[in-house]
Amino acid sequence: MNADFEDWGASAPAGVGARFFSECDSTNAVASALAHAGESGPLWVIAGRQSAGRGRRGQVWTSDTGNLYASLLFRPAIKPVEMAAVPFIVALAVRDTFVDLGANAVQCKWPNDVLIAGSKASGVLIESSARNADKLEYVVIGIGLNLAHSPSDARFPATSLEAVTGTAPNVRLAFQTLSHHLFERLTNWKTDELAPIAQEWAASAWGLGKRCVLRTAAETFEGTPQELGSDGGLIVRLDDGQERRIYAGDIFPVGGME
Repeated sequence: MNADFEDWGASAPAGVGARFFSECDSTNAVASALAHAGESGPLWVIAGRQSAGRGRRGQVWTSDTGNLYASLLFRPAIKPVEMAAVPFIVALAVRDTFVDLGANAVQCKWPNDVLIAGSKASGVLIESSARNADKLEYVVIGIGLNLAHSPSDARFPATSLEAVTGTAPNVRLAFQTLSHHLFERLTNWKTDELAPIAQEWAASAWGLGKRCVLRTAAETFEGTPQELGSDGGLIVRLDDGQERRIYAGDIFPVGGME
């Protein structure tokens, strides 16, 4: 743990713990290890730099100093199936954070990315463990915010808050803003009400109603995303008029995918 971060605990909402590291392999990995060791949470794990940052589908997440790398460990009293809303809750909290930090043209991109001026400025990796279909053991929400820099080799064009506003915010301020937005949304979340969350997410979503390339673990195809279904799946209209519902993957502009 880095002594420079010792007074950051006051930046987290009341009742939420925080552990800060100048460097770690991955904040998600640290948070998961703490969960297995018995940490009850809620607890934030924050790193100045990650040596083995991870994105979705095993992708490397560039993690140099200057951006925010944070993971929230908590143990919600919900069933695994009720997790469907979490990616969208997190995306909305990240969106609100960027707006508060001075960004304009902030959009949500399915399933849980956030864009500024059409380029990716945040990534989210949500991991969980469940003993059975009726009970979650824990959830870890990993969030990376591009504050000072962004990768140049990302599949989807990337940007940073500094690139679009001219100023990189203080990392502690970014954490404080994010942690409070996420705390408020999770606290007010009614697990049986996905519709209001889906409506708010769709109001600022990128790609809805536009022809896109959709990539899942099994295939890549083109279609037009329409809306979120009642179970959190993305409803896509195909060229022949049929609809498909997908739950994991990514979307890209036509002609913009590697």
